[in-house]
Amino acid sequence: MNTKDIIIFGKTSILAQNFVKNLKNSKTNLIYITRKQTSKNDILCNLGENLTKNEINETVSKIVENTQYQDKIAILFAWYGGPRNKDNISDSSLKNINIVKNFINICKKINPSQIIFISSAGAIYPQNINYNFKEIDITAPSNKYGEEKLKGELLLKNFADDLKFNLIILRVSSAYGYDPRFSDQGVINKWIYSIKNNKKIQLYNSQSSLINFISFDQISEAILLSIEKKLYGIFNIGTHRSITLHEIIEQIRLVTKKKIDYVMINNYQRNFNINVDKFHKKTGRIFRLNVINDIDRIYRLIMKN
Repeated sequence: MNTKDIIIFGKTSILAQNFVKNLKNSKTNLIYITRKQTSKNDILCNLGENLTKNEINETVSKIVENTQYQDKIAILFAWYGGPRNKDNISDSSLKNINIVKNFINICKKINPSQIIFISSAGAIYPQNINYNFKEIDITAPSNKYGEEKLKGELLLKNFADDLKFNLIILRVSSAYGYDPRFSDQGVINKWIYSIKNNKKIQLYNSQSSLINFISFDQISEAILLSIEKKLYGIFNIGTHRSITLHEIIEQIRLVTKKKIDYVMINNYQRNFNINVDKFHKKTGRIFRLNVINDIDRIYRLIMKN
């Protein structure tokens, strides 16, 4: 990757942290925008608030002070809420609209060569049809989280079209991986932690449900390829096939060597499949489903820490 500034909006996101980890050998200058400052070089800015022009300008000035190269990439990881949050949780809708609008106002002033938005495939495509949805197919948000992601997509697309910015929207399937900060970061982490602590796992869908999973590392690679290939438009980011929840439960049982008890929250049959041909054609990369092997690695990390 050529030398460039990469401006990360939402430093504490697990996807942002994993992306940075995979950048360690890259010649890039990283600039962090965060609402929770963890380093003296972080630019403190709560994107979820309704920022004034002066606050936007102050953030822009700090970004400019920290830039080293003419080529700048802006990646929006920041977001409130998640796919499993209840619809009435706090005021996430307002916060997420503020995040997108503030991000747009900052981008207008720093003029990045590429803007990347991390969206969600799992929350915006229909979930009850056994069909591999393409980027041009109908969307049907299954919850408030999906509705907000689609609103974010539309705001960013209108902005990019009007001002001729290079925007790429990555619709990411169900992400998994090890995050030492949270025991409930993704269904696989949550289930392994529950079994470790001799608790019942919670099933929100039937065991025969098909889900497309992709690892944190694969998502990081997709972002890197998007930058390298200078992609723009909307892309589904997932693995080559979906997997049943039963297969995942069985693999966790084999790895942990424990009897698995569960409580059925909802026996709804979910079919989450996406078509990833567009990204493959542009990059030559197909992400293989590695979740069976990765369960063993995640379990060992959880037991170690």
